[in-house]
Amino acid sequence: MKERRIFIRFCVLQAAYWSFYAAFPGYISAFALSQGISTSLLGVILAANMLCALSGSLIWGRWVDKNKAGRKFYLLGNGVALLLGLFLYLFGESPIILLITYSLFGFMTGPIPTTLDAWVIATFPGRTDAAARSRAFGTLGFAVVMLLMGQLIVRFGYEAMPVAAVLFMAVNFAVAPFQPKNREDGEGNAVGQREVCSGESPRQLLASRRYMLMAAAVFFTGMAIAPINTMKLVLLENVGGDVSVLGWDSFIGCMIQIPFLMLAGKIRHVRSEKRLLMGAGFAMLYTLFVIQAGNPLVVIIGTICNNISFGILFPTMREMTEESVSSGLRNTAHGVIDVAYGSLAGMLATAWSGVMLERSGIAAMGSICIIMQTIAISFCFAILLAGRKRRKISGPPCASRV
Repeated sequence: MKERRIFIRFCVLQAAYWSFYAAFPGYISAFALSQGISTSLLGVILAANMLCALSGSLIWGRWVDKNKAGRKFYLLGNGVALLLGLFLYLFGESPIILLITYSLFGFMTGPIPTTLDAWVIATFPGRTDAAARSRAFGTLGFAVVMLLMGQLIVRFGYEAMPVAAVLFMAVNFAVAPFQPKNREDGEGNAVGQREVCSGESPRQLLASRRYMLMAAAVFFTGMAIAPINTMKLVLLENVGGDVSVLGWDSFIGCMIQIPFLMLAGKIRHVRSEKRLLMGAGFAMLYTLFVIQAGNPLVVIIGTICNNISFGILFPTMREMTEESVSSGLRNTAHGVIDVAYGSLAGMLATAWSGVMLERSGIAAMGSICIIMQTIAISFCFAILLAGRKRRKISGPPCASRV
């Protein structure tokens, strides 16, 4: 019963954080464009945010691993993020202030989702689907708030953003102090996870070929989808949509994602290498649908494919990481994967996507996205083939896996 209450509170934290993310960062592009920021400058601002999120994930992730301070950082990161968000809203009409503040915002918020997921994994080492199931509530919160915020912004303006941000952060601060501190598993590591070794260094991550191939695959997937995600409002407006359609786009896509996260434990009979390839395949469909869209409905269909992709990739990335590294590098290892999929890929992609969209149009941007996703699928095939070769050497596969 106690563990159930702890897990429910983690679900509340996921919902509160991702609701905050939907209410503020989720509409930051629309807010910046409303302040007269050009799409090319917006691309630079978003790239700077992702660069800082990248560095923040690595720096804070290593700090959390050393100090076992997941709860402490979660509270600190959210508090600073809220203050920066309010400052950005009040003074965001200046491009310089917007650039600096949103960069610092990325430095603090970039590691928060990874820290929260790793905190869940460390608290429930025997439940390999705990992170995915709790994240499903984050997705639900994100979906509902994205939908509502789109309607509220159309009706009341961007004043709705800071009000919602304060509300959801209040829930975070009310619940997080009652959760257990980060702890190392005293009854054995999570299934398939390596033992903790003293003197661990992040360089040890390079020793796992499977881990590095997975990082490469998700990196190029991120490179393919980041420009589309970042410029989604521009793409929707090009086919007759607006900010309210963006809300519906996010809501419908996220509602499709939730069942895949909730059923993460049920689909583990499919080998992780195959699931990684499936996720990459749906990401390719996302790029094809959105780039060829002639109306908002086709964009939404593409978004559905992207959310199916994430619903498959997220638990698969967490599982493969747990199997490849020791718990002493848990936050660092998950942070590197999240950086590869999100911050690093997004930083590089958004730096050029806004300029290319202005100068060469959607088709040129889309062609590069398709090339990136083709590379990602190639890495997935490499992991799949390497896994088959490894199983042939070690013996016949387990009958419970396909």
